[in-house]
Amino acid sequence: MKKIIFALLIISLCTLTVLAGDEEEAIKQAIKNDYYLFFVKMDKDEYRSVLTEDYLLLENGELFDADGDISLMPDPDSGYERTDTFDFRYIKIEGDIAYAVYFLKADITDKTNGAIHKEWLESIILKRSGDDWKIALLHSTRIVNPEN
Repeated sequence: MKKIIFALLIISLCTLTVLAGDEEEAIKQAIKNDYYLFFVKMDKDEYRSVLTEDYLLLENGELFDADGDISLMPDPDSGYERTDTFDFRYIKIEGDIAYAVYFLKADITDKTNGAIHKEWLESIILKRSGDDWKIALLHSTRIVNPEN
């Protein structure tokens, strides 16, 4: 009987670990493949669709709502291309709210500035909306290195 209870306990813990891992992957997906990808593609409608109604961006000491953030999106004729690398350091999920902390590195090319490299430390808050995660707040701090 003790072996059966122990086996059920182990199975339960393994299941919870797998589910937590799946949720963390869903958070990473929402950040990398929805939020940033739609920005890079300059798809304003898709980008807006992954934001909550009360979305806020805190960047470089400024505060933007969704319209302000979208106004920062490069013009499609700018030649803007970007490759992002994420280094996730922490993800916490509490019910329908989650937050993540990560470093972001971007190699950016456009007609005006040519090729540049930028880095940020970011924290992001997400809200569950049905089966999806939407971005509620992004706090982005630019990391300035001498070689940038």
